[in-house]
Amino acid sequence: MSQSSHLLSNDQLIEVFNLTHTATAVHVGENAVIQAANDAMLRIWGKDRSVIGKSLEDALPELKGQPFIDMFRKVWLEGLVIAGKDTAADIMIDGELKTFYFDFEYRAIKNGEGKTICILHTAIDVSERVLRQEAVEREREKAEALQREQALNEELAATVEELAATNEELVATNEELQETQETLHVLNNELELRVVERFNQLSESEKRFKTMAEGTDIFIAVGDENGSAIYFNKPWTVLTGRTMNDLLAFGWADLIHPEDREGYLNIYLSALAEKKAFTGEFRILTKKGDYRWLLANGPPRFHADGSFAGYISSCIDITERKLIELERLNLNKLIEASSEFIALARLDLSIQYLNPAALKKLGWANIVNRTILDCVFPADRPAAQKLLPGILQRINFRQEIRFWNEKTGNPFWIEWNGFAIKNEKTDEVTAIATVSPDITERKIYQEELQDINMEMAAANEELATTNEELAQTHEDLIQYTKKLADSEEKLLQAIDTGRMGTWSINPKTLEVTTSGFVKNLLGLPHDEPAKMETIIKAINPEYHNMLNAALENALNNHLSSDNEYPINNLITGEEKWVRATGRVFEDQHGNATEYSGLFIDITEQKLDELRKNDFIGMVSHELKTPLTAINGFVQVLQRKAKKDEDQYAIIALDKAHSQIRKMTTMINGFLNVSRLESGKLLIEKSNFNLDELLKETIEETYISQSSHQIILNPTCNVTLNADRDKIGNVISNLISNGLKYSDNGTRIEVTCKLHDTQVEIQIKDEGIGIKPDDIEKLFERYYRVQGNHTISGFGIGLYLSAEIIERHGGRIWAESEEGQGSVFHFTLPLS
Repeated sequence: MSQSSHLLSNDQLIEVFNLTHTATAVHVGENAVIQAANDAMLRIWGKDRSVIGKSLEDALPELKGQPFIDMFRKVWLEGLVIAGKDTAADIMIDGELKTFYFDFEYRAIKNGEGKTICILHTAIDVSERVLRQEAVEREREKAEALQREQALNEELAATVEELAATNEELVATNEELQETQETLHVLNNELELRVVERFNQLSESEKRFKTMAEGTDIFIAVGDENGSAIYFNKPWTVLTGRTMNDLLAFGWADLIHPEDREGYLNIYLSALAEKKAFTGEFRILTKKGDYRWLLANGPPRFHADGSFAGYISSCIDITERKLIELERLNLNKLIEASSEFIALARLDLSIQYLNPAALKKLGWANIVNRTILDCVFPADRPAAQKLLPGILQRINFRQEIRFWNEKTGNPFWIEWNGFAIKNEKTDEVTAIATVSPDITERKIYQEELQDINMEMAAANEELATTNEELAQTHEDLIQYTKKLADSEEKLLQAIDTGRMGTWSINPKTLEVTTSGFVKNLLGLPHDEPAKMETIIKAINPEYHNMLNAALENALNNHLSSDNEYPINNLITGEEKWVRATGRVFEDQHGNATEYSGLFIDITEQKLDELRKNDFIGMVSHELKTPLTAINGFVQVLQRKAKKDEDQYAIIALDKAHSQIRKMTTMINGFLNVSRLESGKLLIEKSNFNLDELLKETIEETYISQSSHQIILNPTCNVTLNADRDKIGNVISNLISNGLKYSDNGTRIEVTCKLHDTQVEIQIKDEGIGIKPDDIEKLFERYYRVQGNHTISGFGIGLYLSAEIIERHGGRIWAESEEGQGSVFHFTLPLS
């Protein structure tokens, strides 16, 4: 509902205008042309509405020679306020020129520039008051005359002539008194007739007001000079469900929304104190239990004598308008707060709007004289120029492309989604819009993930080789077991070579016998026999029940066992994972003679499996979190499109939502396809120039990241014998960490230093720094610095970097100060 639909017509304004008892007119120009006048003013002038549009002099010719025409001109030209009390004016009424007395005011009304736009003319007929005052004055004069007469009578007692003269004067005075009494009687009769007439007019006016108020949808209320309500129309009782008596007892104030109540009541009470008009918006509780927005306006009303009489306030329902405003405000806030690149361009490609995130990414101060092609990295503009014309044919596009920061000159990747904005009535394309997420980190992650996948593939190959070797070792062990069955000592030696030990339990005495390997693994003394209660202490308590059940099944049911569980060395406390296989040997009568088996160290295999599980969990979190956020935004836009009945947007967003579901399914399937395996890194060394590797790595970083300056300080020309790709991965990872944890526009410095037997590489950033407690753990597996979980990552980059450097015989470490940045160092031996 628009606000203009509630504006009153001229006839309605005049009808409301006529409700006031104060004679009021509006004049324009030096000649005081009558723009409007209420019935009270027309009655004073003795004219009808034919005078509207005439100058005051033409409408009331009898004012010529009186000061009023000149006063109007002076008010108009000088912007003054001229007022007077008990002022006499000769006005032609029914063809007879009569004298009336008025309290009047001519007030110049000005616009915002201080120019007079009209004159507000108000007048109150005080003729009755003036005449009464004159009659009182005459009575006073006559009383004084009587006093003088008494004095004269006393004086005339002395002489007859003086008495006669006094008697004559007394007779004359009596005659004047009689005439005055007759005149006063006539005036009293006229006054009584006028009072009756005014009362009848007031009653008729109140009837018309109530008829109008009860028949309108506008919420109308009347208050007295003390601010107390004396009337509410029917729409108020229908809306609130309260009776007139409840509302009159200030029962409307508690219905105002608590958040709006104090503010609106302050507006109302402040206006009441100054007897001026008020305007305010507030929410009010309806009988249905919901809140509706009302816009209230309250002009003051005055009695005929100019005294304040209270307010006639009117309210209109603006709920729909407020909801639209709120929805628009929320949408604007969402766009302004969005981290995505949001732009709107005209058909000539000039930019009409960019959200703050887009301006910051581009390094722009404003959009003046900018086109959408200015955003695109120069090398990618030919591709952009091919995409944009298709918008005019309603061909939307989605393209991964580079935009660039004009200040730093560095590009950044976005997923450029372009679509047309159409006129709802003509279906013509009116603008080009784009909502594009920054995918720079994703691009970096893809490269990192590709490197990780390559490393994992190499590790898998190495693990496969190890498994083959283990299988061959197992086969050899079987052969050795067959060949050395007659030699227990040789058998134990073979077992020890495979990082395995033996154990044996006597079924009758439960005495335990172990090999030296088992005692070393458990931290048992070599010069003492192993005891069951001591062994149990080294085993994780969570697995005690499982092992007791296996022992009971073996001794009672002669069942074999194969269990995996963690142990803690009783001396060092080091945790390891072991696999214990066991078998019961029987005599010829089927009695158990021995329960024995192998004790195998499977720590590396178990940790690989644990690393895989942790990795899957972190990948799942990292991939699903942004996808969930995108899904949320799409759902918000879907609701908005359905409410706006934008069919194109509805279809497009439904497709987007469908693709999100497919992607979610694909990710879940990917995460469950296979069990990730990891093993030792495969180092393939070759000779290469370190300077060239540093330059190539920095150039590759610039391709996918443009928000920082990467400075390569004077380097050392040296040839290394190492795994070039792996060392490149270390350098790239350390630079990427600096980019992640530094503000846009800061510097990353790469420096190379030569020492006697080694070369040192330093990567220095101006980022957030690292706490001292975190520095020692930075290079641990999956460790992430506390408090920085808003920055995505798996926490394996530094661990893998450390392992690569250590396997090259080098060293890696970090130095940092919180808030000042960090420096990462690593060394490599010279060939």
